[in-house]
Amino acid sequence: MSQSGDGRRVARVENEVQRIVAQYLITHLNEELPGLVTVSRVKMPADLRTAKVYVSALFTDEHGAKLEQEVLMDQILETLQERASEIQSYINKNLRMRYCPRLTFYKDEVTEHVLKIEGIIHDLKKEKKD
Repeated sequence: MSQSGDGRRVARVENEVQRIVAQYLITHLNEELPGLVTVSRVKMPADLRTAKVYVSALFTDEHGAKLEQEVLMDQILETLQERASEIQSYINKNLRMRYCPRLTFYKDEVTEHVLKIEGIIHDLKKEKKD
């Protein structure tokens, strides 16, 4: 198989794993996790045996303090990692593959940086108007 064909296959599987993990969070863990947890992306090597699952979370105003949000995010990641084998089984049932990928969960720093940059741009536009 060509290199570009492998890349397209990996991207397709990453998208499917992302969709299935998100579906699992909605149907099985929605009540357990604080805030709104989103699977922002999944990264897999060409052999498709492992998957890095990047998640982000939006918290309500009651979770206002930055430190508290970091603690909650750590709790989310811990819960997801503890339930990884269940999520892997769910993936295996919904996506027929030779090997079910071993999941590792990470905080998605990219989304946080994008929101920070958007906030700065918004503030600069506001200052320019004043």
